[in-house]
Amino acid sequence: MNLSRDEHQRARQLAADLKEIRDEDLIVQVQNGQRRAYDEIVTRYKGRLFSFILRMVKEPDLAEELTQETLIRVYVHAAKYREIAKFSTWVFTIATNLVRNKMRQRSRRPRLISLNPAPDEGEMPVDPPDMVADTSNEVEREELGRLIREATAQIPEKYRIPFLLREVDQLSYEEIQQVTGLKLGTVRSRINRARGRFRQLIKPMLRNESLLEELEQIEARALAEKDNQRGED
Repeated sequence: MNLSRDEHQRARQLAADLKEIRDEDLIVQVQNGQRRAYDEIVTRYKGRLFSFILRMVKEPDLAEELTQETLIRVYVHAAKYREIAKFSTWVFTIATNLVRNKMRQRSRRPRLISLNPAPDEGEMPVDPPDMVADTSNEVEREELGRLIREATAQIPEKYRIPFLLREVDQLSYEEIQQVTGLKLGTVRSRINRARGRFRQLIKPMLRNESLLEELEQIEARALAEKDNQRGED
């Protein structure tokens, strides 16, 4: 069916209007049967979810499968959402539970012998936070990403998951508490432990001055957060 120019304009305007709506209001529209609102949620979250899941399962096909399953569950269980928590927290809780279930299933399977060195317990890669594209430092950013993956893979899983949610996905401590089910003090403690371990692991790997500057920015943010926590206490 061909749409008229006016219909095309209305469709574009509706899409633009949806981009201005909060996640929490979008899911209310989904609850009311608005399919376009769900499409906007998929647009906002598909990339974030895929990146988050891939860092844990390490297989693109499986990450894509779990991403799709997460988004399907968001749609199927939309009526269960209540604004007692941020929508993003609810979505990442669904994704985290799916990943944990998959990892538990795999842990029950017999492992095959590999010629490659055995990974550390709970190994999974991490990508650096997105930065503005700049071809002049693309190689440096790729190098930093590789070093981050190597260092983060050596952090035990129970510390790594809160660390990723905080440093990469930029969730608040309260949101991470809801996603993981941990106490708030435990969340902060595990993130601090992971940060300390991460710095110990990655500093000896860095030789490039600009990469060291990137790490210093991460450390400065961590120090500022620690000072804020002390002020709250």
